[in-house]
Amino acid sequence: MARRLTGVMAAIAGLIGAGAASAAGDWPLPIFDTHMHYSQPAWTAYPPAAVVKAMDEAGVPRALVSSTPDDGTLALYRHDPSRFTPELRPYREGVGLANWTEAPGTVEYIDERLRIGGYKGIGEFHLHGEEQARTPIMRAVIERAVRHGLYLHIHSGAGPIHAVYAVDPAVKVLWAHAGMSEPANVVSEMLGRYPTLVTEVSFRAGDIGAGGLDPAWKDVLLAYSDRIMIGTDTYVTARWGDYKRLIEEHRAYLYKLPREAAEAIAYKNAVRLFGDGGRREFQPR
Repeated sequence: MARRLTGVMAAIAGLIGAGAASAAGDWPLPIFDTHMHYSQPAWTAYPPAAVVKAMDEAGVPRALVSSTPDDGTLALYRHDPSRFTPELRPYREGVGLANWTEAPGTVEYIDERLRIGGYKGIGEFHLHGEEQARTPIMRAVIERAVRHGLYLHIHSGAGPIHAVYAVDPAVKVLWAHAGMSEPANVVSEMLGRYPTLVTEVSFRAGDIGAGGLDPAWKDVLLAYSDRIMIGTDTYVTARWGDYKRLIEEHRAYLYKLPREAAEAIAYKNAVRLFGDGGRREFQPR
């Protein structure tokens, strides 16, 4: 009897040990970064080859990128289409987050750039209130996104997302930062309400990884593991110097999830939506 108990305890200890090893990251977890910017201030300090090097060091085979101006995105895409998926940001000289939904020429600029081809989304752009989702320019952007099958990558709280879907329920939205400051229960409610809404959790690693893995966020990650992705938001040049750390902040809590959910959030969802670029790191092992 004592020997049998000893054997049972050893088996339990082995299972615990296996779980601890998994949590520590004993299986590869490449990341598809779905919120990258390559805006003009970074071009000199981080030419495309340096961006690729930073991604390699962080274990990031591919990224969804937008830039101010859009030329930065195209520079990365032309440097290596297998590493970068472009999305079209409407910001440019004199037009930014505060005025883009009212700026003359925005729709024409978007139409001109979309003719270049290759874009998988429009954004990331800011909506500061529900009224911005109803301007003629924003309605035209929604119409073009639906017509071309593109995602709108939107930085906003929950209110503007509701307003965008009220304009056209057929729109597809990539919600930046999971609403930035929206709590887990609101993110869950939004994902439950809108089937074509997906989200990326750049800037949310501290919330999600609180205490190792916040219980409320764990519930959201598991319930919607097929619609959540990872991002870093390199919106200022200094964040390129922290790129590997930003990625590791996300890996830390992903390794506390079941492997299937972790892999979906880390890269499989983004691959499904934006393509794998032929990257071998995303191929089945």
